[in-house]
Amino acid sequence: MKTASQAMMSFTLASTALLASYAAQANPVETSREYKLLLDPSHFNYATQSTTANNYLTDAKQVISNAISRNITGSWALTKTRQVAFYDTPTSCQLKQLGYIFRNRTSDGKSEVTLKFRSPDRFIADFEDLSSPDNQADTKLEADLSTDINNGIRIVYSHSTTTPNTRTLNDMADVNSHFSGFADAYGLSNNLTLAKVGGLTINEYVFEGSEIDLGSIDASLELTLWYTSSPSASQQPVIAEVSFKYKDPNGNYTAKVVQRAKLALDAMAQMSAWNSTSSLTKTAFIYAATPNFCSQ
Repeated sequence: MKTASQAMMSFTLASTALLASYAAQANPVETSREYKLLLDPSHFNYATQSTTANNYLTDAKQVISNAISRNITGSWALTKTRQVAFYDTPTSCQLKQLGYIFRNRTSDGKSEVTLKFRSPDRFIADFEDLSSPDNQADTKLEADLSTDINNGIRIVYSHSTTTPNTRTLNDMADVNSHFSGFADAYGLSNNLTLAKVGGLTINEYVFEGSEIDLGSIDASLELTLWYTSSPSASQQPVIAEVSFKYKDPNGNYTAKVVQRAKLALDAMAQMSAWNSTSSLTKTAFIYAATPNFCSQ
């Protein structure tokens, strides 16, 4: 039989463990923060995209440096060329209805799939179960901050898991097998048909190599261009997005870092000669390309 002091110690330990569990749930950690801005695609064409990208970067370096009095280093080079497709259930778009997107990226013949849940509420995003049985799966909670001249800064929290894929994507079993937490939570039938949203395969070009000194942490600055087909020399992208991102596995971002990041994004938003006033976000573009894809 336990003594009174032993019982009290057991109670204290149990209470401490319970409080720790509550604290973990009540304080979701943003392992990364990404800031996004849409550019006017008409400035770019395939033949000169690298030159135009670095012309933009030169202008961006100046306005960011003026805003935060820090260095922006490096130049952009094409580092990733890949194919991107989003999948959902035709006529019902059940994944979209649940707040999810399911995306496949293919590069050099290798496929990786991402299941992502978005919410303006950090806690709601974090509570979604994105667990995967795949030992190479990578899960993160990311704050996505975007801006345009009409709406200012908007923040959405993305909880996602990415994992290598060898399956042919054609039914819900391809989602459920990779993402067991989602399968257990929603119980969608493995037999539900999946198809490319809008029938689209996007050719994605990513330029990287520049960094913003935010103080105790650096942000990687990059440009992403989307084409709806293998581009010809004079073809313009349908989406041009500039972004910068910084990471910390413990979410220990200082006040100066986040303040400088906001000032940098605000400065980029004032580059009216480059910025878009009407472009859709990448996900919105995919779902809008064929409006009847989700129609009952």
